[in-house]
Amino acid sequence: MELTTTMITAAVTSMLFFWFTLYNVMSIAWPQKSPEWNCRMVTFVHATAIVIMSYVFGFHYNPWPFTHPGGKSTLYETLTIVICLGYFLFDFGWCVWYFNSESATMLAHHVLSIGMLLMALGFGVSGTEVGATIFGSEMSNPMLQLRYFMKESGWKDSYLYEVNDLVFMLTFFVCRACIGSYFLYCELTHPRPRLEFKIGAIGLYLVSWVFLVNIFQFAVHKYRKMFLAWRKKRQLKMAALMNGNKIIGGLAVDNQTCCTNGHSTPTEEMLRQD
Repeated sequence: MELTTTMITAAVTSMLFFWFTLYNVMSIAWPQKSPEWNCRMVTFVHATAIVIMSYVFGFHYNPWPFTHPGGKSTLYETLTIVICLGYFLFDFGWCVWYFNSESATMLAHHVLSIGMLLMALGFGVSGTEVGATIFGSEMSNPMLQLRYFMKESGWKDSYLYEVNDLVFMLTFFVCRACIGSYFLYCELTHPRPRLEFKIGAIGLYLVSWVFLVNIFQFAVHKYRKMFLAWRKKRQLKMAALMNGNKIIGGLAVDNQTCCTNGHSTPTEEMLRQD
């Protein structure tokens, strides 16, 4: 089925309206939540759906994007791009409306993404590698949104929060730095893709590296802080043991205070009840 420009424009407009409506429904359903929470809920829904679609239509039923880029877009690739473009238009509008809610790097990423998606729809080609790019770019997005939800819900000190953080950083690094570097090489060296897509790919790749540097700096600060806290706690325990004290609940307790006249202290009683 050949899609006309009018049909594609109507489809993109419909998807923009869909994401905007979903955001407003969530705002009405959860009025106690902030606009950012509701926008991130929309982002989570989009990321989850688009990762599945881009995998099924971009890898499972299509030529391998690393070896066959630049071909004519299929109907399913076009559908994936339309849904994604509608979301990016919505999210970019939200970022502009709530000024200073996102960094300049994120806005640049949105502009480049919208441009690449528009080119894919306008030229009707390169749906294969654009879909693969969507898959790799959005793969880590659900974990990023879950991180925000857990942080806002008071789960920041939980093991689940730490595991999600680690999985997010590893997924982002593997998809963008490792696979993304090789994918960019395949795109640039293949003769079929148009020059516009190669330039756009370089732009998105550079933006990804800005994100990677920021994540690396965050990871170094986070895990260095955790290591120093662990080392300090360990040193305190070792010093307490060398002084002949007991360690109860991570605290050093003097032996005479801990056991007086053969009776348990309130701390030991609490530990025994737990």
